[in-house]
Amino acid sequence: MIASIAMFNTYSGNFEDSPEAVQLKTAFLSTAEDIVASYLGFDPNQQEYTDVVACGSGSRRLYLCARNITSVGALTLGTTEVDITQVKVCDDYISFIDHTTKFPIGEDNIVVSYTAGWEIEQMPSVIVVSILRIATLMLSETGGNIGLTGKSFADNSRTFVNYSNYRKYLQPLDSMRILGF
Repeated sequence: MIASIAMFNTYSGNFEDSPEAVQLKTAFLSTAEDIVASYLGFDPNQQEYTDVVACGSGSRRLYLCARNITSVGALTLGTTEVDITQVKVCDDYISFIDHTTKFPIGEDNIVVSYTAGWEIEQMPSVIVVSILRIATLMLSETGGNIGLTGKSFADNSRTFVNYSNYRKYLQPLDSMRILGF
């Protein structure tokens, strides 16, 4: 898991450690991680991928389905294997080092194996905090409660209700999203 129980305890201020509480907190963290991964469009944990690119665009960049690409293991264009030492890796795309070679136009004609995502120790803090915020809101909703916060102003006061709408917690991740078309 990206966020640990100890991090969750510290963030939420709930240090209950009974087996049932730990199991529930683990479920909240796991669910929050799934929500974040779904919103991002990829699992931020470092892993290996093998993708068949649905449509080669004829451009110099090939955008892939994950961020923080760290290496390319294999690349096949049509039936031709490409020497991966000629491939340059960027955050969310690959290109050729010579800057003139383009990826061919066609359907399902490019197969790429690569490693992307972050190791737990290097996970961007915005991802970790988003997971902790969502899990903490889930914890506050247990037992039929709803997340309430209040704010007093000079002329009146307002109560804010937070429940199951994680958009404001996910919004800081917008720049990291992989959007499908």
